[in-house]
Amino acid sequence: MLIASAHAHVPHRDCKLPLDADFPPVVKASMGSSGQIRSLRIEMSNRSLSPWDYINDEDNNRYPSIIYEAKCRHAGCLDSQGNMDPRVNSIPISQEILVLRREMIGCTPSFRLEKKMITVGCTCVRPIVHNLIE
Repeated sequence: MLIASAHAHVPHRDCKLPLDADFPPVVKASMGSSGQIRSLRIEMSNRSLSPWDYINDEDNNRYPSIIYEAKCRHAGCLDSQGNMDPRVNSIPISQEILVLRREMIGCTPSFRLEKKMITVGCTCVRPIVHNLIE
């Protein structure tokens, strides 16, 4: 049973949320990516003029429990020869995703949908320049 809730539930004080508890069968979903997709993501991150690395965000009370997020390698961007170009900035690209959050209602584990903003890559932009008039 999936329970969508707009407010947080406080677990009963005698019930502990087990970190190793499996999700119940009614929540089974095939959301994994193949190794080929992951290798394409890594290749793209290295070919970009605004390269990034992946870090993993792990939370045992969330499904998926591991989410790979991009982290920009540099504050600036690379030119076509691979040198830093100080005229442009590297900024993260964000995307909102839905995850399942595991929580206790009394002594019963339940799940709710939760929005999470993640960084999926980086891009180059021109810097914002403000002229100060004195």
